[in-house]
Amino acid sequence: MWIAIAAVLAIAAAATTWAVAGRDDPPAGSSAATPTSTVSEPPVEERMLAGAGAILKTRAAAVLTGRLSQYLQYVDPANKKLRERDQQVFANLRKLGLSRLSYQVDANWAPEVQAQHGPSARAVRVLMLIQIAGIDAAPRATGLGYTFAERDGRWLLVDDDDLAAEADLKAYREPWDLGAIEVARRPGVLVVVPAGERGNAERLARESQAAIPIVRSTTRRVPAGILVIAMADNRSMDPEWRTGGHPAAAVAAHNFAPANPEASEFKVVGSRVVINPGQRTRSGRLLLAHEFTHAAMGQLGNSAPTWLVEGFAMYVENRLAAQNGYEQELAAERRTLLREKISALVVLPIDGVFHGDYDEDSYGVSWIIVEYLVTKYGQAAVNSLYADLARGPDAPAVREQVLRKHLKSSETALVAALKKYDGPN
Repeated sequence: MWIAIAAVLAIAAAATTWAVAGRDDPPAGSSAATPTSTVSEPPVEERMLAGAGAILKTRAAAVLTGRLSQYLQYVDPANKKLRERDQQVFANLRKLGLSRLSYQVDANWAPEVQAQHGPSARAVRVLMLIQIAGIDAAPRATGLGYTFAERDGRWLLVDDDDLAAEADLKAYREPWDLGAIEVARRPGVLVVVPAGERGNAERLARESQAAIPIVRSTTRRVPAGILVIAMADNRSMDPEWRTGGHPAAAVAAHNFAPANPEASEFKVVGSRVVINPGQRTRSGRLLLAHEFTHAAMGQLGNSAPTWLVEGFAMYVENRLAAQNGYEQELAAERRTLLREKISALVVLPIDGVFHGDYDEDSYGVSWIIVEYLVTKYGQAAVNSLYADLARGPDAPAVREQVLRKHLKSSETALVAALKKYDGPN
């Protein structure tokens, strides 16, 4: 998600020179020398960075204290559309209930000249670090493209969509950038929907709370909270969030934050769940339990095999389904999978062809594998196995070693045991 492009800014120190008159009176007939000064003006980019830093600090403080006039203070008065967008963003951010907000110019991206806004105008990448109270354990970063220009000795924010290098801004947008929003809160849950869909927000909040207990009891992990995004605008879903060749119904998207002051490296600090716009009014507790499981396990690392990542989430989802009266349907599905898929298993599902080998049954096959592991070895052992595999590295020899460590079994022996499995006791 984050590609750093090194930017080298030439910073020239300001130099001052003085022509100083002698102490003695000047010779007759000559004029007295007058002290003069010439100050070399700092380069445009240096001035822009200083001006942008002050503007961004002011805007962050304005959001946290609820001062719209301060937020708009340095927005170009001539750009009415920008001011209207900013006013809506401000209102949306206030609804989220933020505990922390800051902005910083990303020094890893070179400023881009934007002559259409004047000779001093530069577009820069800005990292917005945002933390929702009661939801995020740490601020997460999201990218912005801001253009700053000097007008009458005063730096202003003049546009927000000029940065050519920010292709990701056209593919995915944060919910507060997509028009007016409404939110619904429950302990540990914040649901964001478009304005006018309050009823769906409340429904999703209730469904989220119904899903959380089984996720926590199975994963043994308790995230601070979860943000659920259910917008109507397709830009709320990244086009790359796909599964089996088609757009995902929902995704647990990682939250990233700078791992160093230079923001040249990033680390995972949590997740948010984004529901496909086409599924937002139909999604319920089972889908949410699946994605919440991904969110809970995501910080462990990304090297676990796909069959374990998806199988674990399916296991949690189906446990909740059983609690909600779907035991017979699950039993029928289990019998079919055991008879038609598990009996033909040769190796554990392979990452690169996870969907290709079993098509939509890949998830079911993975569920059976995890259900068997929990039945045979216990939940704690499976959780430990997951944690070790997630840390990586992602290599067949390492995975085999971890299987032997936690299960006292090789992959070959595990596949053979799966073929004898006939369901939980």
